[in-house]
Amino acid sequence: MTKTGYLKEHFMKSILTHLMKIGIFTSLGWAQLTSIKSESGLEILLGGEVETEFVDVEGPGGFENQDLTYNKVKNRSPHMRIDKAVLSTRVNYSENLYYNFELRFGDKKANVDKHYARWTLPGINTRFEMGKNKPMIAVKRQTEGYPLIGTAFWKGREYHITSETKYSLGENIRVDLGLSFAMKRPLGTDDAAEDKSFKMMVYDDYDDKDGQTFEYGGSLGLKVIGLTAEGWYYTGKLIDDYDWKTSLGFLPGYDDIANSNPDWEEDDKTHWWYGSRVSLDRGNIHIRAEYIDALDGLLPRNGYYAEGSYRLKLKRIKNIEPLVRYGNLNIDRHAPALGDPETWDREMITFALLCRLNDYLSIKTEYYLLNEETGGTIQTDDQGNSLDNATVKDNQFLLQIKFEF
Repeated sequence: MTKTGYLKEHFMKSILTHLMKIGIFTSLGWAQLTSIKSESGLEILLGGEVETEFVDVEGPGGFENQDLTYNKVKNRSPHMRIDKAVLSTRVNYSENLYYNFELRFGDKKANVDKHYARWTLPGINTRFEMGKNKPMIAVKRQTEGYPLIGTAFWKGREYHITSETKYSLGENIRVDLGLSFAMKRPLGTDDAAEDKSFKMMVYDDYDDKDGQTFEYGGSLGLKVIGLTAEGWYYTGKLIDDYDWKTSLGFLPGYDDIANSNPDWEEDDKTHWWYGSRVSLDRGNIHIRAEYIDALDGLLPRNGYYAEGSYRLKLKRIKNIEPLVRYGNLNIDRHAPALGDPETWDREMITFALLCRLNDYLSIKTEYYLLNEETGGTIQTDDQGNSLDNATVKDNQFLLQIKFEF
């Protein structure tokens, strides 16, 4: 072996040895770092995940009759992307106090996804949280795609202070009480699934807006063995000069709603939403159903979903879990406007096969069947040809590989 070759080999062995010492390498080649001790004695935990996706969307999108409406997407093609790469850092200040900070990287941007402090008081079974995170009633989904009402109401991050207390009433019975004080998230838009063509109205990630308002919420839950039932209510006011002027005021026909009732005003800043959820997780069985109703200004929205899955354990992989979900999202008082997808009523059926190979690697295969009430009609041209001015072609296929470390 030449001297250069020896130095290269020695250098690589040295690097690998040091990486092994701090737990960076696993059998998959991804990090499994447990903890680092700082000079001050604080314990720092590092982790994260990387999601790589293949996405394909049915059809060209838009409508056949381009003379009467717009064609939002002329051509679609399959594509691959890094959906997200998350680096998470947790600092343990004590046994009951820690701070979590997550950086999220995509193909084109990076941002602070979540950051919050959690303080637990074991004596009264209460946990406080302060920072940026999803609302306290959000659930950890199993699929990559959210339910429609999940995207609309509890996907977006908010700045909040929350408390969650657990009261034990017996060996298998528990009551949960939650309280929340948050900066209200602005009304915005997001994708119904993986396609970005026809966006829906949502409570978006928090952003600093003029006329910022607050939101107050509470939740109550009961857990008996594997059965959980919970309900919640949030209220506040729309953000001045943004929610009702920009997001709602620009909706086609929103002023007509105000004019339809003498007691209604276009600048109404009413804001509330409530919901309930029932879930069963027992053994390999998972069942969940959820309903949400909301009012923003003069625009009511409501929807629900129900899902079920069964986890199969196999010899060479950790488990495989087929899942089926049906959900919808409806907008009342406002008829669907062909040119504005935010006003459409929607349905989505999700078929998923979730394969967890081990603790660090999983593969998700998902197909979304979407149906929208667009407000359009099927018409006939001068030659007698039928023109579908009502149906959007946007069923979607997703294949995702997820690495966790």
